[in-house]
Amino acid sequence: MNRHRARTRLTTFVAYAIALFATFLSLFPLYWLFVISTKTPREAFKTPPDLIYVPDFSKYLEIWGSGFGESFLNSALVVLLGVALTLLAATPAAYAIVRFRIRGGRYVRLWLLLAYTTPEFLFVIPMYVAYQQLGLYDTVIGLAIIYQVFAIPFAVWLIESFLREVPQELGDSARVDGCSELQTLLKVYLPLAAPGLAATSILVGINMWNEVTIALSLTFDEARTVQIAVAGYRGYAAIRWQEMAAAAVTAVVPMIIFAGIAQRYIVKGLTFGAVK
Repeated sequence: MNRHRARTRLTTFVAYAIALFATFLSLFPLYWLFVISTKTPREAFKTPPDLIYVPDFSKYLEIWGSGFGESFLNSALVVLLGVALTLLAATPAAYAIVRFRIRGGRYVRLWLLLAYTTPEFLFVIPMYVAYQQLGLYDTVIGLAIIYQVFAIPFAVWLIESFLREVPQELGDSARVDGCSELQTLLKVYLPLAAPGLAATSILVGINMWNEVTIALSLTFDEARTVQIAVAGYRGYAAIRWQEMAAAAVTAVVPMIIFAGIAQRYIVKGLTFGAVK
């Protein structure tokens, strides 16, 4: 008995130690960004660093007056519009996969996964030419549309797994009661799979917010996103470390807040149907 208790305590200690170490590895870069953004250049790179200092938040005010605010708003609009387009396209597609027999349906999930993992640079160059001709280059709408190339396969892949956990008998009962397929989707499947849809929206939104390659290729000034704005503080002759760190912290904070508020939806959505 004593040996069992000792082994349990050791296992618990190791688990907590690993969790604390992983938390430290995750949070330390954010902490160091914050430190750099609130110190003077001399203090930021002092060796050894001062652990106790008076923080200076002036750089956070300066970046909003240098065009960072417009980029922040652009990213917010792209995410809102992009997530809305993704759900409008992916939800009916996932429902069709679940409810109807589709020839080659067993290969659909594989195709979706391959489409999601396709390198972005493969379609950026042809879309650059098309966007120039259509007037979508350097626009928020154009950026939200091109993000569907990777967002829709990812969302269909997730939503399909969530909808499949809804008992098929409920959908059949709704059809017997006279509901159309659209009404069955809206009144039966979506309410039950709402946590999964919320989790999908959050994950898709985070991917769009953090995306760099497409935004760098298809925007210039008007639709520049927050990630491009952060990289813009790296000049030819010098790097504005304090401004870059302040912009990076500002870019990360909304995602942390959003994920914290919606955490229960993420956990509930990702575990939807795990226990029956």
